[in-house]
Amino acid sequence: MLFKKKETVFERKDRALWELAKTALKEAGMKSVRAGFSEDEPPVCGCGSKLDPRNFGPRGKIDRNTYYIRVPEEEAVKAREILRRAGVETELESTEADQRRERRIRLY
Repeated sequence: MLFKKKETVFERKDRALWELAKTALKEAGMKSVRAGFSEDEPPVCGCGSKLDPRNFGPRGKIDRNTYYIRVPEEEAVKAREILRRAGVETELESTEADQRRERRIRLY
């Protein structure tokens, strides 16, 4: 597993669905699953600050992470089938912010 090429089979901005997908793959007996998350947008403040003023609202920190699951390339088809049977959509959902960002990029 150390130097095998991996393929992303799940990538969404939904933590609950990510947990469900991880559980479905574990229950199906897939052992070489790598799951994690990454920050989707840079902080609002500059100079490398991780403080985001939007996180200090009444409900606390907002979850803006993109959650992913990667498996070895040869097991990707099997993993997608397991996720489909579990009722998990595997594609990254497009939000309005993503669409606005794409429009801005196209303008330049």
